[in-house]
Amino acid sequence: MKYKVLAVTLTFLFLLSLPLTSASTVEKPYVYVPTVPETSLAVIALYRAGDYAPVLEGCEWLMAIKTPFDSWGRVYGAEHEAKFTGLALMALIRGESIARGRYTETINGAAYWLMFKQKPDGSWEDYLGTAIAVAALEEFINSKYVDPNMPRLRDQAKKAVERGRAWLSLHRPKTDAEFAFGAIALRNRDLAEEMNETAFKYFALSYLGSHPEVPSNYSPKGPLETALLLYATGDERYLKELLSMEHFGFWGTLRYNPVELLEASYVSGFSEMREIACPYLEQIRPQLRFEWERVVYAKYFLSCGMDVELPNESAYSSLKPWQIAEIARIKAILGKPYTREVDYLLNHRNGTGWGDFYNTEYVVWVLHDLNVTLDYSPILDSLEMELTNTSPTYYYAYALIVFKEFGRENALNRTLEILAERESPEGGWGYAPGAPAGIKSTSTVLWGLEEAGLFNTYLHRKGWNFLKRALYVKIPVPERSNGALSVENATLLKIRNGEYAGNASSTVEMDSLDGVVYIYTSKNPLAVGAIPVSGFKAESPWRSEKRQYLILVAIVAALGLSFYGIVLFERGRREGRQ
Repeated sequence: MKYKVLAVTLTFLFLLSLPLTSASTVEKPYVYVPTVPETSLAVIALYRAGDYAPVLEGCEWLMAIKTPFDSWGRVYGAEHEAKFTGLALMALIRGESIARGRYTETINGAAYWLMFKQKPDGSWEDYLGTAIAVAALEEFINSKYVDPNMPRLRDQAKKAVERGRAWLSLHRPKTDAEFAFGAIALRNRDLAEEMNETAFKYFALSYLGSHPEVPSNYSPKGPLETALLLYATGDERYLKELLSMEHFGFWGTLRYNPVELLEASYVSGFSEMREIACPYLEQIRPQLRFEWERVVYAKYFLSCGMDVELPNESAYSSLKPWQIAEIARIKAILGKPYTREVDYLLNHRNGTGWGDFYNTEYVVWVLHDLNVTLDYSPILDSLEMELTNTSPTYYYAYALIVFKEFGRENALNRTLEILAERESPEGGWGYAPGAPAGIKSTSTVLWGLEEAGLFNTYLHRKGWNFLKRALYVKIPVPERSNGALSVENATLLKIRNGEYAGNASSTVEMDSLDGVVYIYTSKNPLAVGAIPVSGFKAESPWRSEKRQYLILVAIVAALGLSFYGIVLFERGRREGRQ
């Protein structure tokens, strides 16, 4: 886990330091991270659909996020495993058939890694890892890309497959993915037929040569299921949907928590984050035994147009004051009565507030917004006295609003001073003093500044630019001129006659090329794009069974002729003696 966090942090810092080029650029949200299952299966499905440009894009991302051992984890920096290495191997075999010579070394390295990692009992880390490793090595054996300088490698792979199949035959799959790849690894269509009607079942049946009928109302969730259905059906709608899910040349999941992106969407200029985050939020459901979770997620569900379930009044004794105030605020937005919540808060006031600084300021913010009549002066006096630079950063976002609304200039200025002290050199805010700047804390502070009417201040401008750099990236637009293709600060891969024909930097002549793949930037990829020129072409990656059969026939025939020649020779010699 720590390696995953490190990788994301390094990428984030790189984005902040990236110089802008003078060429024309396009700015897009950079809020996804490439994941191996989604990218690999997208490549496999798109290859079968004959859409080769995104196949090369996905393969280049797989090359960018592999380990030095030609193996993969789920994401860059995660522990490498057989299941992910096998999927990447299957994808690269297909990419190699479009750009021969580009992925051969990695393909062989991945196969060797899988064989090296096989356990003595024939398995890999679990059932799914074993099934995918067997399927991938089977494809490797049948491919044209086994290193001829390693003549024993194919035989070693065959033995690994046999041992893996033996282990699988003694164990029972449990999940849809295990059933699907178990059926593929064991070449057992009956095992696939046992499955529920899922995208994995349709994929497995199609891989094994069947033509499954997918219900017209089947709606895939995410790029992985969409890729499985495209492979199974070749349906144009799945092709379009899968391509729409591609981000900078890869397929993956959110780099940030959807809640972080929704917090950013409340800041001016970042509303686009809502459309990105909401589909992921639909997968979150608060646990009913934790009433507070319903309150915390309520505003996010509301932002996404989802149904909101709020706790009953009987649960209020287990909630904090700010949470009851939030229930009143949400009910007001929904047009529902909220007097019981207000009465509860007024009846549970403790002296000059509702407990600590945060609970008190939040309740004051909500009650004032709901036009509740109350002598706020002693409460505000108490808040001013408690205003220190020791609280979590998001406390001060609400303090800005409260002190501004009530004209408490001294307290407002002190709050701004605290935020200025905490702002990082890059412009963002962390959870606490000295903590790394983050999306959620920065977004909350910016929202607070805007709610307090403090637009166009130094704090706001600096924080807003930080958020922009964190969530968006500018990618150069490829430019064509006089038969050349240019992409600044990029490595350009030349593909000619189905072969990888070397690299160029920033500019490449397009004459006689199938197409060009650009990797921007060269050392730390942010985007990969494949641009057809005459069109990418693919050979079959598999050794021809017919050709093998003819070779076998030729060998048998040659042996037969040799044997017949020996017989004739012996007969002639005997006749000569007579």
